[in-house]
Amino acid sequence: MPDATGLQPNEVDLDLFDVILDVRPSRDSASAFPGARHVTLDDLVKQPARYLPSMQTTTLIVCDVGQRSGVVAARLADDGYRSVHSLIGGIDEWRAQGKPLVHIGLTEAEAGRYDRQVKLREVGVRGQSALLASTVTVVGAGGLGLPAIAYLAAAGAGHLRVLDPDIIELSNLHRQPLLPLADVGSSKVAAVARYVASVNPDITFTGLEVELNAGNAESLLDGSDVVVDATDRFAARYAISDASHALGIPVVTGAVYRWEGQLTILEPNGPCYRCLFPDQPSEIEFDCAITGVIGPVVGTIGTMQAVEAIKLITGAGSSIAGRLLLFDALSATSTSVRVSRRDSCSVCNPPT
Repeated sequence: MPDATGLQPNEVDLDLFDVILDVRPSRDSASAFPGARHVTLDDLVKQPARYLPSMQTTTLIVCDVGQRSGVVAARLADDGYRSVHSLIGGIDEWRAQGKPLVHIGLTEAEAGRYDRQVKLREVGVRGQSALLASTVTVVGAGGLGLPAIAYLAAAGAGHLRVLDPDIIELSNLHRQPLLPLADVGSSKVAAVARYVASVNPDITFTGLEVELNAGNAESLLDGSDVVVDATDRFAARYAISDASHALGIPVVTGAVYRWEGQLTILEPNGPCYRCLFPDQPSEIEFDCAITGVIGPVVGTIGTMQAVEAIKLITGAGSSIAGRLLLFDALSATSTSVRVSRRDSCSVCNPPT
């Protein structure tokens, strides 16, 4: 074994080490290093004798990219430990060179694909497994729906259901950049199906060229873990909210108007969309074909819808439920306002 603190993966013979320590910050990782014991960096630095039986113990220290392990190995060498080594490039480089890892709860392919989000303590293996087992229904495959679909597919939402009856028009492309010019005149759902298959063929995709309305909403949304409301019609938003409330499904709803966007989550216990907007606004007044809209604002809100859906499924962080986020691109400002159930709401507080 070379007499050096740092070792390249091809220089490592695991059988030659008495102790292998993993100092990554989270225990909840999809990949474990063979034979490694997890220990926090602080514990190892403060109590090295607890983990290294003697000053001569032959030790390998590993982390994600080799930075943490290099620092702690140098520190232990300064403290008199004679045979402590770090893995240069860390577990990422070890994996890249095809070296063996122990996969926990995910297949080898899943561990590699979703590695960066599994490393987040708020996601981990449990959160990723929840994503892979989830069903997310996205209503609308336009400016809001496409970025939401793209990130949900990439994140590993196991079953994506997309509802949209429309065909692709030339005027869609400025705010729907995932759609190629060659697909103008073809089905949006068909184009989205091809896109999802190209970026993540391991998830299940169901596309329905159907217009959601009050009469079919419950049957179309049933079985969803989360609904993403990416529609541009108020009648559809009310129908999604009413049906999801009856089914007990949270809805991540977004909307845009010119340079502005808004976002919230409608939880089964309210407030619902009728609490926020008891009187249906004019469809014509907010039709972007008449008022115009800037594309990146639509993409921003759609991307945020994907973030909130992922948080709901994995249990990460605090959701935006109970608050309405208001984004103004022209002034580069965002604010949020509290929203609550309305006493006179016929859905959240039906008459007894």
